[in-house]
This record gives sequence, structure tokens and C-alpha cells, in this order.
Amino acid sequence: MGTAEHVYSKTDQSQLEIPPGLQAFYERRQTDEWRAMVNRLDALRKSFADQRRQIVSPELRDRIANIASAGMQDDPRGPGLRYRSLVEAKNAEVDLNALKRLHRHAYSEVGELVKGQEAFHHHETVVGSVVDVFKRPPIVYVAPDPDKEKLFFPPFGGCWDRLEQNQATGDGLIVENRSYLDCAGRMGSKLVARNNDASDVDLLCAYRENGYLVPFKTLRTGILQVSADLSALLCRHHVSTYDEFGWSDFRATTRGRLVLAVFWTWEDVEPANEVSDQWFASGLDCSGDGESFPGTSIQAVPGERRVINLFTDMAFPAGRELWIYVGVADRIWALLNDVSIDISIDSAWQLNSLAVRSL
Repeated sequence: MGTAEHVYSKTDQSQLEIPPGLQAFYERRQTDEWRAMVNRLDALRKSFADQRRQIVSPELRDRIANIASAGMQDDPRGPGLRYRSLVEAKNAEVDLNALKRLHRHAYSEVGELVKGQEAFHHHETVVGSVVDVFKRPPIVYVAPDPDKEKLFFPPFGGCWDRLEQNQATGDGLIVENRSYLDCAGRMGSKLVARNNDASDVDLLCAYRENGYLVPFKTLRTGILQVSADLSALLCRHHVSTYDEFGWSDFRATTRGRLVLAVFWTWEDVEPANEVSDQWFASGLDCSGDGESFPGTSIQAVPGERRVINLFTDMAFPAGRELWIYVGVADRIWALLNDVSIDISIDSAWQLNSLAVRSL
């Protein structure tokens, strides 16, 4: 068993030890990667909006919405807003089949952009659950051996609020993006985004990652296995929507990942290797007309314990002193077509221990 004598914040240390040019390069690279993804989504949003206007002009759309809304006020017990809007669209000879194909294609492209990277190594199990043998890692975990494994408890060698990113278009707002990192074992984030007047096609994106670092000297040449023992403090994912038009639609996702990164030295800002458990908190993947929504989903019961095994996908030579980072990355995305939305992640975890071994 071993822990560092003092707890350091990697962010604080970097101000003294990481060359400013290297830190700026890392931040610029992370921003560029995020911006590239957001730009692709925004280009898709604009293309979707332009093609939709060719099928339904803004003037016709407003006229249909006004007639349908007026009908609802005159007869509140009559057909719903969606039905009335579709009737008026047919009366105006709108090509609804072309519109449906456009929407299906656009949201399919959004799904391809925001889905997790399946190339990462997978995790193992939740304590007490039935293990799916087809998803078991290739190496079975055995009891700790002090000659092969090093065990760490809070406080760990360092804490790091690694990344924060936000993007909103139109009337969308990133209301909150804050970290639960306390440098004493707690990690996670709270992300809240809203758009209460998505009159056209709008985009919402928010991301946060934070976690802990421990020093480890490799005992043999091989890959690393890191076993993270965590307890859920809270883990709630929420999506609620309101149909503003009657035949609106949306696509929204929430996701929480457990990340393992290995650094050659403390001063490094780019990891030598990084893998993640994409389904640590599988989250919500929602689409539809905005009239039906999942509301709040409890992704982990408070107090629930999970032991997750992560394996690097590269080997490290024997006798090297490394820094091992384990953190939680939370992300929300939403593409809205005349749908109001309230989307959030409120997730905090206690990292009880980390076990690291060379295999």
C-alpha cells in the first residue's frame, strides 16, 4: 500500500512546472478537437435548417403554427397540437414524406457524431451483478499481491479538474458546468443546459472531466491493469422536453465515462495512453417529437458500489515511474427542432481506492 505524502492539484502544479508553451499547446489542442466536433454539428444544424426551409418556408411554418394554436384555444378538448399541425400542413400541400426523410437523415448523422468511441477497451462489472462472460476483460483479476500490485487510498497523489467545454446556439444556455472534485476522493460534475424557445434548429453541448492521479513504478514490462473501487454519491441524468410547434423533433444524449490515462511524468499534459469505459453511466439517448420524454433517470443508486477494471492498450517497460490518472467525464448534447428542453447530469462519485499492477 502506498500514497503520496502530500496532495497536489495538477492544475496548480502545472503553473510552476509545465512550460507555458506546452500548457498552451495542450489547451489549444483540446479546444481544437472540441471546436471541430461542434463545427461539424453546427454545419449539420445549418444544413438541416436550410433544407427544411426549402420544404416549408418560414412564412408557411408560422401560418400553420398560428392556425393550429388557435384551434387548440377554441376547442381544448379536441385533437392535439401535433394532429392539427399535420392537418394544416397537408392542406398547404407540404411534402411531409420529404420532411420525414430529411429529419431521419439529420438525426442519424447526429447519432454518428456523438456516439461513444467503441475502439476503447471495455470495463468489467458492477459488484454483485451477474458478469456477462462475453464482455469479461481478457485477463481475470486475482487477489492483491504486494509484490505485483500497489494499492492507493485517499488522499491520492494529485487531483485534476482536467477539462471544461460549453457550446450553445440560438436561445440555448449552458446554465451550469461545475466540478465536484474536492481533492479528497470525490469527483464528478453537474451540467445543466436549457433552451426554452427553440424557434428553429438549435444546438446544446457541455462537457466536464476531473479525477485523481497516483504514482506507480512498473514492476515488469507489460500492460497495466487499474482497478477503481467507487461508491455513487448521486448519479442523475435528466431530459425533459416540450413540443413548441406540433410536429417538432429533437435528439439528445447524456453519457458518463470512466477514464484511465497514463503519463510518463507529472509535467506531461498529453497522456502516453488513454482508455475509457464508455458505459460507466450509460445515460439517456432520446429522440422524438418532444411530447414524450424520459424525465429523470437514476443511473446509480446512492451508496451503490462499483469496481471497474481498466486495461491499457499499450505496454510499458519495467522500472518506469509513471503517473496514473482515473477520472469521470460527463457530456450532454442536444439538437433541437422547435423543441424546448431541460437537460442535465448531476453525478458525484467517491473514489474509495485504486489498485495498479503490471501484467
